[in-house]
Amino acid sequence: MRTRALISAVLLTLALGAGLASAQLPAQTPDRAITDGSAQHHLDEARAKWKAQAPRSYRFELRRQCFCPPQTSVTVIVRGGRIAEAPKEVKSVATVPRLFRDIQRAIDAKVVDLNVSYAKRGVPRSLYVDRSKNVIDEETGYTIKRFTSLKQRAG
Repeated sequence: MRTRALISAVLLTLALGAGLASAQLPAQTPDRAITDGSAQHHLDEARAKWKAQAPRSYRFELRRQCFCPPQTSVTVIVRGGRIAEAPKEVKSVATVPRLFRDIQRAIDAKVVDLNVSYAKRGVPRSLYVDRSKNVIDEETGYTIKRFTSLKQRAG
């Protein structure tokens, strides 16, 4: 009986402490480009440009900036719309449509900081996402360089 009472008291203390801790966090304001619709507009424009010429095979250099490996540029190769070569750490963003998906998720989540730039063909050139000002080291960024369309292989 005492054990139950002690467990209940500990759980109640933890629940109250968690409630007070979360009540002290300042409200998070979404990035202005998300709230004014310009981030979505630019993403929609980039998708349309990509769709108009979308090569099925291409390569690019990708550099991920975060508190995680790899910290060097890696080469990504896409053939027939599928990843042919990319380290597993970057496969979630290893195609242009996957980069678009990552940007869309950031917009939908109303992150606090979103910076994206696009090349003429709609390919993202850089992407930086900070989901929360209250969390340290969860920011992620990508730089895309040397995008090149590849010829389709016969076969």
